[in-house]
Amino acid sequence: MFELGGAPKTWDSKTNTVKAGRDTVKLFPGAVVALRELRSEERFKDTLVAAASSTSHRDYAMRCLQMFEVEPGVKMRDVITLKEIYPSSKVKHFRALQAATGLRYDEMLFWDDCNWGNNCAEVERGCPGVVTMKTPDGLTVDKWRQALDKYARTAAARAAQT
Repeated sequence: MFELGGAPKTWDSKTNTVKAGRDTVKLFPGAVVALRELRSEERFKDTLVAAASSTSHRDYAMRCLQMFEVEPGVKMRDVITLKEIYPSSKVKHFRALQAATGLRYDEMLFWDDCNWGNNCAEVERGCPGVVTMKTPDGLTVDKWRQALDKYARTAAARAAQT
């Protein structure tokens, strides 16, 4: 959000893009697939979906959540129920999510597209148990599936230890 040339102003329903200053913002295809599956698939019916962003433009992020559609008539804000959007570290975001939900860190999964730092390593150190997946090219369908598989393997290994 901090890279946008202005506040998000208009949403194009034909392309599901948002105009923000001179910039046109769109969702990564994997994000659309992930949000649709999280909303509609039975296996995710009890899943809480969160957004954690360290942007200093919370208003821009919230506006995008209100504008982007996951599917016709369903906005991102309808799927993402927890929002930790403020300038801070991902560790602080995850600690706040843990406090708000009561979930253990090993019940959480984190995708991160940051290319100028290693938020995944920071979260793994500061919130042991969170399953992380770097997505340097944005969330792709492949990275969505890889992270779900990684989470399932981690959960199975944890269960085998008890």
